[in-house]
Order: sequence, then structure tokens, then C-alpha cells
Amino acid sequence: MDSLFNIEPPDLMKIQVQTLYTMNTQQRLTRINEPEGGHAPALFIGMTSAGLLPYYHEDLPPNLTDQLATEAKLPLDIPKLLGTIEAYKPVKNLWMGPAFVFREKWDKWHSRVQLIDRHHTFLLEEHFHDLIGRLHAKAPVVAYVIGASAVAVCCSARTSELGAEASLHTIPAYRGHGYGVEAVKCWQYHVQESGRIPLYSTSWDNLSSQQVARKLGLYQYGMDFSITTSS
Repeated sequence: MDSLFNIEPPDLMKIQVQTLYTMNTQQRLTRINEPEGGHAPALFIGMTSAGLLPYYHEDLPPNLTDQLATEAKLPLDIPKLLGTIEAYKPVKNLWMGPAFVFREKWDKWHSRVQLIDRHHTFLLEEHFHDLIGRLHAKAPVVAYVIGASAVAVCCSARTSELGAEASLHTIPAYRGHGYGVEAVKCWQYHVQESGRIPLYSTSWDNLSSQQVARKLGLYQYGMDFSITTSS
């Protein structure tokens, strides 16, 4: 394994936000950074050891943005933030979770792990058929294969010029064997080969995803917090 570059947590958080969402010229959130798009959060706060990085949706009126800016401070008063936004639009979703980056560049993984290209999409047919038509958008797509079927897949949930956010899914019957960990190792290698930074984030209630991060020895550089309203 090779040592990774040294990037400060606030800069990593900025790269993650630019990977998760599209933004206008004023650095306001517009859409979820996926081909099918989707409504970006009304408020996203990236928390690192250096402080908070708040981002606001472009549709928020200036007075609401100003009010949220005064409330976006530590310790976070989540009920107050929810109430402020709820007065504007109904809240659809609240998200909190750790944000990780790889300490090292893995260059070895299990021999059953394969990079999926257009010649190997048959491996996705049984459990991951929906990925077959989205290989380019989700690249790199990496699978742990048993027999002739992928049982764990790691791909890029969202990609930007500088970063890629991991998406990992293991078929329930095959969980608990480390197959996902091996797939992530291969995924992060190919992301780095493309010149991007591999990022891994999850929610606080997703304990299995946090366990993958621990097994990989990932470094938690921050925490994500977001509130999404009904569009």
C-alpha cells in the first residue's frame, strides 16, 4: 500500500460537497450530482476539526439564508434548524453521518474481485441488473464474484472532477464475510488511478457500513449534516 496525499479536512469536505451536489456560481446547492438529478438539501453542513462549512439551496430566500447562517454553529441546535426550515417548507429528510477518506492506497484485493466493463455485465444480471445500463455513470464498477454472479458491488455513487463517493451493496445472504471490503479496495484503487480522491460516507444508523470503514482503516475527516425539504 502506498501513502496518500495530505489534504486538510476542510478541503476534503469541500471536495465531497462538490462531488455530492451541483452548485451555481454563488456556491449554492442546486441538484444531486447524479444523471437523474434530484432535489439538493435546503441546508448542508460539513463539520470538521476546523469548524463548519454551511451550504444553502439556491431557492432559499435571502432572509432565510441569513437566519440559518446565524443558527449554523456548534453545538448544533438541530430542533431549531428544523423549525426554521419547516416554516419555509415541509422537511422531507434529515441526514447525519461520518465522512471518511482512505489513509492508504490499496493495491491488493481478493482474486474473486473484478472490475466490471461492458464485456462482463453478465456478472451483474442476477443481483445488480439495474447497474448494467449505468456502467459509465457509476464507474469504476467493481464486484466480488462467486460463480457467475456479483454478490457485492462497489461503484461511484457520484463523481466530480476531484472526487468520487463510494456506493457499496452486498446481497443479504452474503453479508458478514468481508466481500464488500475487498470490493471497496479495488474501487478506491481505480478511482485514484483516474486522478480522483476516493471518499466514503455513511449515516450514523448504518452500522454495517461503519464496520466496513473500520476494517479498511479509513480516516474520519468530518461529519455530514443535511436537511432536505419537499421539492
